[in-house]
Formats: sequence, structure tokens, C-alpha cells
Amino acid sequence: MDKRVAMRKAALYVAFLLAMGLFALDRTAAYLHRPTRTSTAVVIYTAEWCPYCRQLRTHLKANGVPAREYDVENSLQGGMGFWALRGKGVPICAIGPDVVYGFDLERINRSLIKLGYRIDALPDERRVQAGDGTAQTQGP
Repeated sequence: MDKRVAMRKAALYVAFLLAMGLFALDRTAAYLHRPTRTSTAVVIYTAEWCPYCRQLRTHLKANGVPAREYDVENSLQGGMGFWALRGKGVPICAIGPDVVYGFDLERINRSLIKLGYRIDALPDERRVQAGDGTAQTQGP
């Protein structure tokens, strides 16, 4: 009987240590990757194979927006950021204090404009940014 009690006690200690390790990892990831209210950084979480991620990179580059990029599959930082932001798919954009899930170009542009970026070119290059922050399509 004493052996079973000792094994249960050891199992509880191991479970407790694992839970504390996961909690510490989660809090560290949140501290490093969740944007604050005063954040001005543009950080994108992407995957190499994702066509929307390629479009996002092109869009940011065309508009002169400097962004830090993390690959969620090939880097520890990317995986931690994906976890901290509770990602379910890529791309994820942390634009200043805003987090945009997916390739939602309207929300991405609104967040960039709030940070002071001027958005002129959209990925398909037939669209232009109107003065009021909405995208309009030019003729063929």
C-alpha cells in the first residue's frame, strides 16, 4: 500500500511540474509576442507555403512598411508567437496594438493607417487606397 501512495505522490509532483512549466512557457510567449496598447511594431507570423502570406509580404513591401516576420513552422519564436496569439491559421499580423487574423486586407490597412503608414498599393496592383481609408478598384 505504501508503494502505491508513493507512486501517486510522485505522479502528482510530475504533473504539477509539467503544469508549471507549461504555464511559464505560456506567460513567456505572451510577454514576448502579444502587442501592448502602446506598441508601434508590425510583426507578421507566416508559413513558407502560404500564398496569402506571400501576398501580405508583397503588400507590406510595396507600401514601405518594415515588418518583422516569424515563420510559425520553422522557428521557435514563430511557434511561440502563434501560440501566444492563439493562432488557428496564417497569416497573423500584430500591427501596433491590433491583431489581425488571416488575410483581411481592410483590417490590415486600417491598422497600418492608424500607425501612420500611407497605403497606396494593394497586392493585385489594380486597387488603390482612397483618401477615406477604403480600397477602391481601378478600371481594367
